Amino acid sequence: MNNQIQQLDIIVIGTIYISFQPLVQVECMQIKAGKISRMGQIDEILNQAQMQNENLQEYMKKSGYWELEIDNMRIIKLNELQMAMPGMIDSHVHPQSGGIQLSRLKIQKYCSWEDAKNAIKDSIMKGEHDKNEWVFAYGYSQGWFKEIKQNVQELDDICPEKPLIIMRDDCHAYWCNSKIFEITQSHQENGIYIEEQMNIVRKFIPKLSETEQQNCLLKGLQHLIKYGVVAFQDAAVKEKLFHNYIKLYQNQNYSNQLPYCCMSLCWNDLFLEQTQSIDEEVRFETVENQIKQIRDLNLQKLYCHSVKIFVDGVLESKTALMNVQYCKCQHNGQLMIQNIPQIIEGLNDRGIQAHIHSIGDRATDIVVEAYERISHKFNKNVINYLAHLEFVSPKAIEAFKKFKLGANFSALWFYESPELSLMPTCLPEHYMEGMYPIRDLEQCIIGLGSDWPVSSANPFDAIEVAVTRQPLGHTQKPIPIGDLKQRITILQAMHYYTEGSAQLIQKPGFGILKEGGPANFIIISQNVLKVKPSEIHQTEVLSTFIDGIEVYQTLKVDQK
Repeated sequence: MNNQIQQLDIIVIGTIYISFQPLVQVECMQIKAGKISRMGQIDEILNQAQMQNENLQEYMKKSGYWELEIDNMRIIKLNELQMAMPGMIDSHVHPQSGGIQLSRLKIQKYCSWEDAKNAIKDSIMKGEHDKNEWVFAYGYSQGWFKEIKQNVQELDDICPEKPLIIMRDDCHAYWCNSKIFEITQSHQENGIYIEEQMNIVRKFIPKLSETEQQNCLLKGLQHLIKYGVVAFQDAAVKEKLFHNYIKLYQNQNYSNQLPYCCMSLCWNDLFLEQTQSIDEEVRFETVENQIKQIRDLNLQKLYCHSVKIFVDGVLESKTALMNVQYCKCQHNGQLMIQNIPQIIEGLNDRGIQAHIHSIGDRATDIVVEAYERISHKFNKNVINYLAHLEFVSPKAIEAFKKFKLGANFSALWFYESPELSLMPTCLPEHYMEGMYPIRDLEQCIIGLGSDWPVSSANPFDAIEVAVTRQPLGHTQKPIPIGDLKQRITILQAMHYYTEGSAQLIQKPGFGILKEGGPANFIIISQNVLKVKPSEIHQTEVLSTFIDGIEVYQTLKVDQK
């Protein structure tokens, strides 16, 4: 990012959608000092701006994309295929983790363990890890191991000399070689550490320096901006990351080009290193102090008014808490935390949002039961929401509506390749019909979030799958997860990734374009409301503007 940018006033001409529910379109938008000053018809705005330049009149006759600068006014004319719209808002993402994974070997793209294993071997043979004490790879799929079983020897054969960790694609498990056993003086069957067990390994992983951590965070934010994200909620901020955000957003070299960030402090990891139990009042006090610290800094783009609570785990670890037992198991998952009603009540009493990880239907039932118990004490100024929501019981769906709870979905998960699907070996088959009931919750506040690096950071990938419930670009027989009746419209999906998410992260007004509001918008390569659903993922972000500053730009070729 280059901080030395002159902020010009801007006029954008073309197809401009300023909101999606309701759908409102204008043909011209003027921006002054980072704010939207006028929206409406081209002639009206050009006349009011006293843009009578002869050169401009000649340009106005041209078709296709063009730009012109006149008297410190930048005029952008979109071509007939392109459109401008509010910037994307990601209501559940992990930018620093994503930035770290960008520099590591990624094996998510492979369809089998054999292919991934060969890629790791090849990477080691090329010396790509020679400078590191440990070898890391990211993104193995549990679906690779339906027929074969994971074991430590597989990893020892790949990497006998150095500690090797492969993180599962959901970030809830490490698969480790025997060198890790030696270092940690621990042992796990098949070398797999899940959920809290991962902390045994984390203590020994070589730590990135403070500068390296901040560089990874910056890299992650730049990755989001590339995909048109102008604001986001970091879904699990621990103490070191909390301070990394402060230092980065205080840095004058970057501050005016960063997206707006709402931090969600990680409740489960408060005092993680303590061997003795910590009184909950101390936890509340710690959270309040961190929130006050951010508020007192008065940073324009950095907020903190949310706490993340992990209620259960994930399907792949069989720790998502279900109302049925897992196939071939004698259990139904794992409750990760106690005293849920007291925690939610304590947060709401303090005006703090509860942002809850809930994947299994039993976990969601427990959360809505907690809201039922404290409903008479609700702080109506706080929007609480549940994230992921793979399974939601009919009872919980009604409670969402009753208590006006928010719902977050990572929509790219709305289908699963049949080759990798865990469902036949994980849960009773009829449960597939109940996955991701986004349409059933459409009366609630809904936001979409990528959960990157667990999923792609590209909103248009997720939007296509939300609309089709099929693999990207798929036009044949549906391969759905869940009921196809749960498909949503393109207008709903666009609304959920803009204004819906803005409401979840408690930044209302950020997901629309309005006069007097911040000029947070993007220019994209095609009008997603007019293309085939299977082509939505082909959309490219051409420019991202935050407060009227173009913070990302790619070549805007004339696509006419």
